[in-house]
Amino acid sequence: MRKRYLVVCLVFLFVISSIGPLSIGNKLSEKEISIDNGSSSQSLDDPMDSAWPMFRHDLYHNGYSTSTGPNTNATLWEYTTGDYVASSPAVADGKVYIGSDDYKVYCLDAFNGSKIWDYTTDRGDWSSPAVSDGKVYIGSYDHKVYCLNAANGSKIWDYTTDGGVDSSPAVADGKVYIGSGDYKVYCLDAANGSKIWEYTTGYPVGSSPAVADGKVYIGSADKKVYCLDAANGSKIWEYTTGSDVYSSPAVADGKVYIGSADKKVYCLDAANGSKIWEYTTGSDVGSSPAVADGKVYIGSADKKVYCLDAASGSKIWEYITAGAVYSSPAVADGKVYISSQECNLYCLDATSGSKIWNYTKSYGVLLWSSPAVADGKVYIGSADGKVYCFGGENQSPSAPTVDGPNNGLPFLTYTFTFTSTDPDGDDVSYYIDWGDGFITNWTSYQPSSSPDYSKGHSWIGFDKFTIRAKAKDNFGSESPWTNYSFSTPRNRVSDSSLFLRFLEQFPDAIPILKYILGGR
Repeated sequence: MRKRYLVVCLVFLFVISSIGPLSIGNKLSEKEISIDNGSSSQSLDDPMDSAWPMFRHDLYHNGYSTSTGPNTNATLWEYTTGDYVASSPAVADGKVYIGSDDYKVYCLDAFNGSKIWDYTTDRGDWSSPAVSDGKVYIGSYDHKVYCLNAANGSKIWDYTTDGGVDSSPAVADGKVYIGSGDYKVYCLDAANGSKIWEYTTGYPVGSSPAVADGKVYIGSADKKVYCLDAANGSKIWEYTTGSDVYSSPAVADGKVYIGSADKKVYCLDAANGSKIWEYTTGSDVGSSPAVADGKVYIGSADKKVYCLDAASGSKIWEYITAGAVYSSPAVADGKVYISSQECNLYCLDATSGSKIWNYTKSYGVLLWSSPAVADGKVYIGSADGKVYCFGGENQSPSAPTVDGPNNGLPFLTYTFTFTSTDPDGDDVSYYIDWGDGFITNWTSYQPSSSPDYSKGHSWIGFDKFTIRAKAKDNFGSESPWTNYSFSTPRNRVSDSSLFLRFLEQFPDAIPILKYILGGR
């Protein structure tokens, strides 16, 4: 009896509304909870975007990432170690790995800076870690190369050299390549740490190896740049500069780029070591080059950052800092990130060299660490004993797009799909004003990459309605409004298909309609 009464009321309203619009005060609130829920996840399907797994980013040591980079100096978090941090960070699988002079190797949460684990060595760690296949490889001034479990920090193996190790390892094809203060370049088995080969130079090796095309490229304080066979360590060629080589080489387009304490940046032929060009700065070059988009970026102790043409070595621009630059640049998102000894981290425009932003520490804090860029953030260590993460600015999700019909009949339910994308990959929630006084309040959060949010709604009466929708991320940042028009025009009453839909949804209305219409 109640159902029949409801149908009578609906039919009555439907017929009356075809004559004139209803004036019903239906200012109600409708709270809906989306059934689609989940949490964002980190993916390393494209390591160029989401990781910086070793010193200078990759085996070629190009110092370049396709990740976005922060546009401001907003600090997302900082973590305090027990001493200064000259090591450069590696970032992989949502974790930051870095050494400190407090004798520890740290694993931090990349998103909030909390400590996951630490491992204590016998001396300070200036080497920068390399992360590969669930393991962390790092050198230490205690003369050892360590292999640690990336998940919990437990030691898998260590290898003892005869000198301090501040060279940073490169891991390729199951082998670990690294230099040592005992004048040697080592190749170790990545699984068990056993020595495969060693090559002896004429002085300590603080440079970090690049690996490309079956060759290992590395510098030495004996003033030379070496190219060694990656399989057996035999020398393929050497090039002599005018002073110590602490810079680490970058390999790109058949060329090797490297700096020297003789104040020069060199470009060598990767195949035979012949010099292609050299560029003279105002002081020694201990910084390691980054190569991207036909340009070479590098710092110098003359307090400048240089951008050179990769093909000719001609200067494109220079930027003057207030201190010597031994840090190595990271290039991402059209920006160059680099630190200098006067306590500044800089973000420069990669095309023009103009400063976008800088971050200044207290006077006397030297910055030896080189920045890493991953997941839109910049990570770096500092001599104040801290590890910093920049990229705290949160971006708003896009205004939702609306997919659904533009018109229909009263009382029938129509489904609309709302889609919003968050540039940070944050979870999103939707707020919908249906234009008739009904509101779908903020839904539960769901991943930005998940299926779109769909919701059905029906209207009473013939009118034009504006559906307004917006999205917000799980940090509370809201998108602009989206407006979408839906109408229930009277002339659609004669639309037989829509009318049949109405009768299908309310079959009890048929005899009632016959009675009402017959009586008119």
